[in-house]
Amino acid sequence: MVELDNFFFQINSWSFTKHRVWNRCQRQYYFEYIAPYVKSTPVVNPEKIRWLKNFTSKFVVQGQLIHDIIDKQIQLHCENKPMDLVEAMNAFSKKVSLYKNIGGETFTEYHNGEKIPGSFYAALDENGKTCLQTFFGKWQDYRSRACLRHEEFDHFSIGDVGVTVKVDFVGRMPDDTLVLTDWKTGRDDDEYETELQMAAYVLWAKQYYKLSADEISTELVFLKTGATKPYRFFEEQVCEVQEMIPREFVTMNASYEYGDFPATPSQRECLSCKFAEVCPETAVVRK
Repeated sequence: MVELDNFFFQINSWSFTKHRVWNRCQRQYYFEYIAPYVKSTPVVNPEKIRWLKNFTSKFVVQGQLIHDIIDKQIQLHCENKPMDLVEAMNAFSKKVSLYKNIGGETFTEYHNGEKIPGSFYAALDENGKTCLQTFFGKWQDYRSRACLRHEEFDHFSIGDVGVTVKVDFVGRMPDDTLVLTDWKTGRDDDEYETELQMAAYVLWAKQYYKLSADEISTELVFLKTGATKPYRFFEEQVCEVQEMIPREFVTMNASYEYGDFPATPSQRECLSCKFAEVCPETAVVRK
């Protein structure tokens, strides 16, 4: 019987990120969310797991950097201070330079044996600046919206299941319509996955703002192209998601035994996995 630290049960909740990891590789899910809290005969030392969690995939870094800079610019707007594209782009380039100066040593792929060429940083800088330029160009459409929240972790419950969300921007239109905006720095590869994420946001907003689904709009803004993809959900749709989340959460927590979390190895996914070093089934070939 696995014994877990009580803190695990205090923070254990469903999130869209957990959903993605669970459906990508359950072994990765185990290492990410359960292994750090195992107290009795751990398969891998929890301290080792916590150290590996410090690495970040190179595919994730750009999005994290852009979201951080956009969040700071929105905060300036909320404080009635001028937003500054030049400052934002300079700040982004400085952050990219920091990664380049240490040779990408904090990248998961580097830790797993991949060399990071200089061209990667040039492309990272160029793509990031394109996204920031797009954001500033589109921000004119958002000035009339009341800024309610941005980049904050929020928690709500579906029955006895806790759910965690983090909406990029919550704005209220002049006609009082609530709009939940998610900035995307990559491609929209899976429409269902994206709809699930946005529906979870609507469930949160319904509870937080005491609104019906009809009074809430959501949108994806693709910062590489400037395209905007709106979503409107009927009550029946959000009810389906409201029923799905607890079912999945029960499945995620049916066992905490290492053997009940099978690996789904692939070269690309394993190379970007923080835990390839400690996973016997990894597809990473170390030289």
